Amino acid sequence: MLKKSAFYIFAAVFIFAGQFLASSGVVSGKPPMIERPTLNGTAAMPLIAKGPAMIYFWAEWCGICRSIQNNVSAVLHDYPAVTVAVRSGDDQAVIAYMNAKQLTWPTVNDSDGGIAQAYGVNTVPALLFVNASGDIVFSSVGYTSEWGLRFRLWLTQFAYWT
Repeated sequence: MLKKSAFYIFAAVFIFAGQFLASSGVVSGKPPMIERPTLNGTAAMPLIAKGPAMIYFWAEWCGICRSIQNNVSAVLHDYPAVTVAVRSGDDQAVIAYMNAKQLTWPTVNDSDGGIAQAYGVNTVPALLFVNASGDIVFSSVGYTSEWGLRFRLWLTQFAYWT
């Protein structure tokens, strides 16, 4: 019993340490400007100017991103967001992927990874949560459930630190 408990404690510490390291460089406070419009021509920054809102970095080649697509889609019905397709091809390739998966997200194509770099995102999926003041107050990397997304968005109303 002790061995089993020790294994689970080690596994939890390993997972949280990995998440911490993967998200350690992600920006907080005022989000860097996203100059590129979404694939449908909308300016990105007004979509997340006031929270609770979410910035979601993903890639079409990312298996974990595919596994949380339904969670993200469900949350985007209720909260504003901008999604950023990182190194997923040209605009036409991203549009084709989104159409095939029936994704109606407001998406900016970051074909060269420059937007992700400006945000300190070095792995996908990465989620950043914006409060009512327009500040990034939480970030997360890896798989997140729909309820995990909703809980973080709810928490942003109480988060005024950066």
